[in-house]
Amino acid sequence: MRYRDIIINNVDVLESQLKTLRRMVSRGESIKEFMAVLDQTDERLEKVKSYVQLEPKSSNEIGGN
Repeated sequence: MRYRDIIINNVDVLESQLKTLRRMVSRGESIKEFMAVLDQTDERLEKVKSYVQLEPKSSNEIGGN
């Protein structure tokens, strides 16, 4: 996997952002602040998806589901 380190790093950040969102909800922080972090999380997820799309498919993936 060419982008393994980048993907793993981004997944780690996504996990951290999800924890932050849970903490924000439990503290009752403002919707505006919550939405800002949620937007950042969405952007990060799109980056991960784009890196995964750049990866070549293995022979057992081609023609599969």
